Amino acid sequence: MDIRDGDEAIVRQPGDAGTTGPARLPSLTGIRIFAAGLVLVAHAFFLPGLYADAAVQKGTSALVPLATSSVTLFFVLSGLVLTWSARPADTAVRFWRRRFVRIFSNHAVAWALGSALVIGYGIHVNLVSLGDDYSPLALLGNLFLVQNWVPSKEFLLGPNPLAWSLACEFFFYLLFPFLLPLVRRIPVHKLRFAAGVLVLVGLSVPVLALLLQGPDFLPTVPVPSDQIWLAYFLPAARLPEFVLGMVLARILAEGLWRPLRTGVILPLPFLAIGTLAVLPPVFAFGPYFALPVALIVGEVASRDVRGVPSFLRRPAMIYLGDRSFALYMIHYVVIMYLCRFVFTPGATFSVPVATALILLVVIPVSLGAAWLLHRSVERPAVRRLAG
Repeated sequence: MDIRDGDEAIVRQPGDAGTTGPARLPSLTGIRIFAAGLVLVAHAFFLPGLYADAAVQKGTSALVPLATSSVTLFFVLSGLVLTWSARPADTAVRFWRRRFVRIFSNHAVAWALGSALVIGYGIHVNLVSLGDDYSPLALLGNLFLVQNWVPSKEFLLGPNPLAWSLACEFFFYLLFPFLLPLVRRIPVHKLRFAAGVLVLVGLSVPVLALLLQGPDFLPTVPVPSDQIWLAYFLPAARLPEFVLGMVLARILAEGLWRPLRTGVILPLPFLAIGTLAVLPPVFAFGPYFALPVALIVGEVASRDVRGVPSFLRRPAMIYLGDRSFALYMIHYVVIMYLCRFVFTPGATFSVPVATALILLVVIPVSLGAAWLLHRSVERPAVRRLAG
């Protein structure tokens, strides 16, 4: 049994009933760096607002769906990996302890750094809030990962806005020991049907969100606040994506996955992004991407099960994938600090200069901070405290 656990502990107990493939699915670690990298690129170009040309700056918003679809990948991936690697003799308390240690170590550091900046200079330094005053209650809500349950922009957007997705994952982890027996009881012949139902349930979320109206979430995000809260931030609304991953693990373990051509499935998320031009804006956020993402994640895992060569299993990809969680958690705070102390607040530049700053400063510094966080915080915490 590999001592690592969670999203990168892709290990299954040998001899588990209904399983036919290898104990490890290392390609699912490798694919994580692409998801984290897309989030980094989208945020690096969009959030700082460095482009003096208003049209170019507005055009960077086209990168946002790359980030939102990557979050769907993380949710589906978490459900698949945790189900595949579930330990028969495990207990809920042991599982929760491992998950808490793994996610809270990086989160606590990012929260502390973001809080110091917010307390010192005002809530606007998080790049998505307006005004200067911050709420101590909002800071605590962000720390304890309960901010998503309150439909309030001021409470939701804290010192590290990206912690919203961690709040969803935290909710999933709390439910996982109770969901796993239910997923295991699904008859084999109904697994594909269950996956289809979960995709449809996910698609219903943005449809239901259209019933809500009100002021826009942000000037740069022209979606009513209540819509985006229901479709994007509310943990219960994102649960179908996580459970879809759990069902995918069963489909793979039962040998029901039919191989797909990568040339067909890889463009699917980008085609889904293209269709957003004719859909209400709320569809850009949330589970709209569940189906194409699930097909990609399932096929990647299937290649490990079938022993098909995959570049995602190369040591370099595993190395980067192991550090993807640290990159995801710290890069937003890095951008906050750079915008405050390096670029100066409100500074804009020509297209070549702004692009150079993003490519040569924002992205490399974020990568360096992620490496340091993984090496100095995440690995020692998991090694010493996870048990």
